[in-house]
Amino acid sequence: MQKDLGGLPPEQALDYMEKTPDLVIVNVAGRGFWDRNHFDGAVNIPTEDIGDDASIEKLKELPAGRPVIMHCRRGHMVVDWYQKLKALRPDIPEVSYIAGVPPFDAYNDWARDK
Repeated sequence: MQKDLGGLPPEQALDYMEKTPDLVIVNVAGRGFWDRNHFDGAVNIPTEDIGDDASIEKLKELPAGRPVIMHCRRGHMVVDWYQKLKALRPDIPEVSYIAGVPPFDAYNDWARDK
């Protein structure tokens, strides 16, 4: 059964990201946003650039059996894609999204130091 964590404020998301093994981080904002800053090791599904059909196909390609946290630039656009992921992928055990501005630097610093 899939555990739905919903939207996590950035500080709570950072804590979750640091404590969750095998976490898949999915960026659903456009490529320009990815080029400016992103989480190390994240999957980029630039929904603004590739469109709904291609983005849905990319969601289907995410690894099964691993928790997923999604984000966009500000935490608004991601909600629809989070809902689509939950419906498409019941094989993902835990799903959430960052409800706000992603904490890129704090996470990337932590990931490099661990």
